[in-house]
Amino acid sequence: MPQTYGQCSLYLYPEQKDFTAETLSSLISELQEICFLSQPVDRNDEYDFFTGDKFLNHIAYMGCAPAIKFEADPDDEGNDADFCHIKIHRHKTSRLICSQKQSTTPRCPHCKKPVRDWQDDKTAATIKCNQCGTTSNIEDFDWRKMAGYAQLFIEITDIFPKEAIPQKILLDRLTDITNTEWKYFYSCQ
Repeated sequence: MPQTYGQCSLYLYPEQKDFTAETLSSLISELQEICFLSQPVDRNDEYDFFTGDKFLNHIAYMGCAPAIKFEADPDDEGNDADFCHIKIHRHKTSRLICSQKQSTTPRCPHCKKPVRDWQDDKTAATIKCNQCGTTSNIEDFDWRKMAGYAQLFIEITDIFPKEAIPQKILLDRLTDITNTEWKYFYSCQ
């Protein structure tokens, strides 16, 4: 079955796995100030936003003519409408978010070989390599930009893997706001 864009997202997350914004209001204000995100989407989720006027200055789409939908179709009655918007997720503990539809086999940080039988426990903090027997922190594995492990995520919906990438200006701004480096990955659910 073909993958629809609405099921795929680009995620940004802080390198410091246990980082969580004490108040999301300052992070949201800063992202609104640079016009990355706009007003909240009219839903029950207070951390779901329309893209801002300068969104495309911060996210570069690949290809010659990307079709980007910034508003929901009025005929779409579901809450998971297929259009590009931004969700902020904050969790009490670090968790692994990985692509369910286009999963990748993580590579061991020690032997660099793929670990095929890793557990799919989103709360596990370590993985044992079935190749070399070493147990390592989950964030130390090479997920090849198809997973991330953190407490805070900024999800940009309706982006197929490698269709768009965050620009250095956005990642630098997030680093300035939070005092920690930021990374990104793609996930299809």
